[in-house]
Amino acid sequence: MPETDRELLRDAIDLHAHTAPALFNRPIDDLDLAELARDYRMRGFVLKDHDMQTTGRAQLVRRAHPEVEPIGAIVLNRSVGGLDPHVVEAALHYGARVIFMPSNHSQWHSEYYQGISDYPQFGRRRRQLAGAGVSVLDSSGHLTQETGRILDLIADADACVATSHLSLAEIRVLQDEAIRRGVGKFVVTHANWALSRLDLDVQRELIAKGAYLEYVASAVVSPLFHEQEFGELAEWIRHLGGDRLVLSSDLGQSEGPHHPEGLRQLVAGLLDAGAPYAELEKMTKVNPAVLLGLTP
Repeated sequence: MPETDRELLRDAIDLHAHTAPALFNRPIDDLDLAELARDYRMRGFVLKDHDMQTTGRAQLVRRAHPEVEPIGAIVLNRSVGGLDPHVVEAALHYGARVIFMPSNHSQWHSEYYQGISDYPQFGRRRRQLAGAGVSVLDSSGHLTQETGRILDLIADADACVATSHLSLAEIRVLQDEAIRRGVGKFVVTHANWALSRLDLDVQRELIAKGAYLEYVASAVVSPLFHEQEFGELAEWIRHLGGDRLVLSSDLGQSEGPHHPEGLRQLVAGLLDAGAPYAELEKMTKVNPAVLLGLTP
């Protein structure tokens, strides 16, 4: 089999895809993405929406396009009640396989962007109600009781927890408690994007304790979020190996490539920069399947 960018997308799973309908401007919808994934021979994708769970949307896409595997998820922003175990329980019962911690409503997001709970690059069509940033930690720096109950639910369902827009301090506490409570699938979201970018030594620390690290195409190929060059990311992959790394798109913005094309551009650039094909294959196909409870 030729070692090409297109072959790396065959049976790949995008763990982080933004689509319409959404409260942000998204140029393609769920069905558009399914058609594109089919054309690129991808296996599937996780639908991520900052303001609603996507299990129902995934079910409808699956009926229309049984040749791809859409996966539902939920992001624990204020829009769904924040860190509410009852909301998480319902999402899991509906079939959510990824529980994202708060994103643009997180306390760290607000601090990083100086009080802005949207993205500076683009906003919602309608104004949001003001609200306090959501944190998994209490005022003493300990994990909140509600977050602990959420981890128990995730462990019982053998689902995946993703850190989303948490700070490093929050990630460390959350990971330790997730390990203690039996969560087996822990993803550090977009570790190569500015808000949550991690030094290599920190990445090694988290991997050593069982985390998977997600690198996203949006940080490399998107004109809105271009923050990293192919060469640096390829070097990270050579240093860490691909056993605990995942490549996702985090695309769906008003500018830049669509999700499968963005992933293709990412892996093509990484191959050119010397990233090993075998490691990229783990990152695009094997590891996402394991995290979603699918057969690799």
